[in-house]
Amino acid sequence: MEELNQVSNRLNDGFDELTGLLNLKGILRLLTEHKNISGKTYSVIIYLNVMNFKAFNQQYGFAGGNEFLKGIAQEIQKVFDNDLIARAGGDQFIILAHSMEEESLLKKIKLIQEASHIHEKGLKMRIKAGIYLSTGDESDPVVMVDRAKIACDDIIRLYDKDINFYDDNLKKRNELRQYVIDNFENAFKQKYFKVYYQKEVRALTGKVCGYEALARWIDPKYGMISPAIFVEVLEEVHLVHKLDMYIIEEVCRDLKKDIEYDMAVVPVSVNLSRLDFEICDIKSEIDKCREKYDIPNYLLNIEITESAIASGEDFLGQQIKKFRDDGYQVWMDDFGAGYSSLNNLKVYDFDVLKIDMNFLRSFENNKKSKVILATIVNMAKELGMHTLAEGVETQEQYDFLKKIGCEKMQGYLFGKPTPLEDFVKPDDFTFEKCEDIRYKKYYHEIGELNLLGSAPLKAKDMEVRNDVPIALMELNGEEMKFIYANEAYIEFLHSVSINGFEEANKRTTGVELAETRTMRKAFAKAESNPNHISDVDVIINGNVVIAKVKFIVREGDKAAFVVVPRNLSVSENEQRLADNIHVAMAHVLEQYFRVDLYDEDGTVDNIFLNGAQLPVADVERNAIKAVSMYADLYLYPEERQKFKDFYDMTTVRDRVDKCKRDYLVEYFHSAIPGDEGRMQMYMILPFYYNDRWKYISCCRYADEINDEFKQQILQKKD
Repeated sequence: MEELNQVSNRLNDGFDELTGLLNLKGILRLLTEHKNISGKTYSVIIYLNVMNFKAFNQQYGFAGGNEFLKGIAQEIQKVFDNDLIARAGGDQFIILAHSMEEESLLKKIKLIQEASHIHEKGLKMRIKAGIYLSTGDESDPVVMVDRAKIACDDIIRLYDKDINFYDDNLKKRNELRQYVIDNFENAFKQKYFKVYYQKEVRALTGKVCGYEALARWIDPKYGMISPAIFVEVLEEVHLVHKLDMYIIEEVCRDLKKDIEYDMAVVPVSVNLSRLDFEICDIKSEIDKCREKYDIPNYLLNIEITESAIASGEDFLGQQIKKFRDDGYQVWMDDFGAGYSSLNNLKVYDFDVLKIDMNFLRSFENNKKSKVILATIVNMAKELGMHTLAEGVETQEQYDFLKKIGCEKMQGYLFGKPTPLEDFVKPDDFTFEKCEDIRYKKYYHEIGELNLLGSAPLKAKDMEVRNDVPIALMELNGEEMKFIYANEAYIEFLHSVSINGFEEANKRTTGVELAETRTMRKAFAKAESNPNHISDVDVIINGNVVIAKVKFIVREGDKAAFVVVPRNLSVSENEQRLADNIHVAMAHVLEQYFRVDLYDEDGTVDNIFLNGAQLPVADVERNAIKAVSMYADLYLYPEERQKFKDFYDMTTVRDRVDKCKRDYLVEYFHSAIPGDEGRMQMYMILPFYYNDRWKYISCCRYADEINDEFKQQILQKKD
């Protein structure tokens, strides 16, 4: 120490006036002139960087900032009291410490980090530490300080790491960073940069609705250089705009080819850095490139990472507005990756939130992830934004995201980023696999529906659920199908004896059911109503159901509707109304003298009898024989064959379809003594219940009809 003090006394210009410590010039001169003190006596080099110091200065002024730095310097001196300490400048410090166990070293650094809170005055201050452990054979001691700084700089942007050791991996990464700086111009010339495309899939349809264009550097020396390295380096040297415009031009060129070859073309998302906006007029550059290849703006989506907008500058907000005003969609990438996400949503207007993949990494084992994801989707909808989840790798993740209304997904479940030449043309670009661009607005409108709106997120058991049954139904010409149903709607289906989503869709195809025709009418009414809402009552498998229908959007033959039903037959909350319905139905039955139920298996049961007729089904359950017996007992001979033909259950559905009603009606004359010639109306109503067709037969007197046959019977009787 005496030798060091003598040296230090001769370095009058090597001290920091504020803290009294050595400054950077002083410690580097000391290391250079006295190499023997490094690597042997002092084998641990620590580089400290105080984070958020700029904000501290802004709030408390330079005087407050100086007091903070002096306080930190004192804390360092207390912990490393026998070691060499310097202030490297600004908010950075260097420590040359004696050799010690790693556990002891980490403990000392954490003591400094904790002590810093004493001086932070309410602002959250963090201290990052880079550590280099000397091997003892370094030729240049200054390199040791550089390596400690490299280790510190490597974690500046990491929120979950405050201490970092310099090791071989970091050395290799640093060498690679330097290689990027030295060789990126040549990489452009040699076309080492390639565009890789990753699919974006529509949750409702499973079809590709877009791609993200990703830059890849395929180098002859290093192979695939990670974008995490070369993008960061190009940002640091302010050359990232060259890379981004190169990728955008390649995308426009590829889109042009697909358009010329009549491929199914979907939008492509391109990534922009904050520096793109600062270094050049990036919108004008993109417009020129797009116009050069005659690409419409709706085929290019602009992605801006959340980190790029963390500063909240008005300038960037103005640039985003220019893009959106000119018809581009602007997406926030990596939402929730660690910056001031919610504040950015308040400041900027975005069309789409891309939810960071980190939320899905603990998806299966952490129920909180599901609650957070549902909350983000819910919030985005309320703010008028659409959602895309990154990093989707499992079917379970896909199903959950679809359930909560996340519209688009991206991840290895659908495919890794791939160069264009590896796609199978034209198979990968058919309308069977890719979304028709004409329906972009159609799905955009559907996506604005908030499927979790006003639903409780039950924090106690961490379950995500909307207790209101909601389904999305689509009409495509004559075809009607469900395209989404939440859990509550699936439970509703079970309550009306429909076993889930697939069975519900089967009921809408093939022979059209009465309930399907009723829903079609409700859809038409909703679309024509000024408020686009209609109410409908329908019987499903014997259950009385009321529903609200809302028209969402139409594009050509396609139209989408929201259906919110209630099953009055099982709802305890609707018991009074259900009781009233049952009473009303009893009075309706009294208008008929008999009601019978026919089954597709050829049997018949009497349901209601009000009069002198016999319950024929009690004697004969075979429908054909029962109909014949009834005709012989109660009808005139000249009408019996017509009656048997009318009650031919094998032809009922075809006749219903032809008459374009839900039922058949025919009139016959009673031959019952005392009622001779009296006109009777017979009605057959087919319906589908428990996977089989059934037919209600209702009979009532039609005294309002006077005909010649009745008069003839009465005359004969007289």
